[in-house]
Amino acid sequence: MKSKIVLGVILVVLLAAAAFAAFWLWRPQVVTFDDGSKLTLISVQSGTHHTPPVINGVKHARPITTTTNSLVVWLHEQYDSDEWRYFQFYAYDKANTACVGAEGVPNSNGKVNQVIGVVLDSFPRRQSQFVLRVQEQGNGGMEMADKGFTIHHAVGNYPAMAPATLPDTEEDQDLSVTLSKLATGANMPYTRDNDDPNDPMNKGIQATFQVTRNGQAVTNWQPVAVETTDATGNRVDGQIANNTWQGNDDAVIYQFGLWSDEPAWKMRFEFSQQSNFAPEELWNVPGIPIEPGKMNDFWNFFNRRSSQTNAPFAESDLNGYHLKIYAARQFTDMPPNSQPQGGLVIQVTPKLPNNMRLTIARLTDDQTNDISFWENTQNFMRGSTLDQCQLRQIDGATNLNLTIALHKSRFVEFTAKPDIAAPSDN
Repeated sequence: MKSKIVLGVILVVLLAAAAFAAFWLWRPQVVTFDDGSKLTLISVQSGTHHTPPVINGVKHARPITTTTNSLVVWLHEQYDSDEWRYFQFYAYDKANTACVGAEGVPNSNGKVNQVIGVVLDSFPRRQSQFVLRVQEQGNGGMEMADKGFTIHHAVGNYPAMAPATLPDTEEDQDLSVTLSKLATGANMPYTRDNDDPNDPMNKGIQATFQVTRNGQAVTNWQPVAVETTDATGNRVDGQIANNTWQGNDDAVIYQFGLWSDEPAWKMRFEFSQQSNFAPEELWNVPGIPIEPGKMNDFWNFFNRRSSQTNAPFAESDLNGYHLKIYAARQFTDMPPNSQPQGGLVIQVTPKLPNNMRLTIARLTDDQTNDISFWENTQNFMRGSTLDQCQLRQIDGATNLNLTIALHKSRFVEFTAKPDIAAPSDN
């Protein structure tokens, strides 16, 4: 009798332990932030058509369709509805050597406590699991969560891509470009997570080029965008952060690349002319007025309300396209000494094809002082007809003088294996 009791107790203990282990293994993964914001992992789907999860019999998001085999990570966002929040996502490999950014697709109602789908076109496909980390941006600043979501997925059979030996020279029309160096782990000119400068999100790719046009070395052509792919199906757009010329060598830092354990990357660089444009590529627009306005109206320049009142200051045809310039705005809802202080909208119709670039060749105020700015060139790459230029400092200015160039890019493609950058290379 006693032995049966003992066996029963042992069985109960084992069942309880198994139940606890199952609960611990299958418990929802949750990422929290210091301000109380919380994200909960609901499910992970692979393929091209991704159906939102059903919670309590209700679909809380729209389906997501991708053109290539991708992962969609469905998350439940919860945060204080009185404050603005934005979440940025990064896919890290297990060894924490590199990461790639990803965007969340929000629910159509745009409210808090919503379900979002994070679309991952690029992730470590040769590994059965990776980490999805989250950075929050809000009224209180930026915070990277201490832990991320562990994502599991099936590993497929992938071929290996053969790299070329560097230096490698490729051509497009009259432009010849030589890639002499490619390395990962380069220091970026800015950091996204100041607590850890060695975090892969604060590292970039360094590529060194020599460029000739019609056989002559030139320094007024430089890369402005790069698309990187690998043999597993990953694809990521890289943004150029810095160009440093030393003689005829252009050392370029950009982000993001892919994972360096891959045998090779295929990189398609867009090179764009920066100066000495042909006369038929240029349009000079003097005396653009600066008017007071709100930043929100600037970003919603052509919504239903403002489209009735925004009339162009000047318009013209250039290189086969119709351009409109609108009065610049000095933001009235920005804190003192903050940036940007204003904005300028340029409209191009029809939409620019992939081989055309609009470049602000020069921007000055009424005293001929150069005005520094940020361009939203991604707008054109996403099929928009607007260039929303953010003006960093325009205090005291009453009008602007603008020179626009509308010109063709060149494209070169390299297949190479990146090195790991040594500390002295940074």
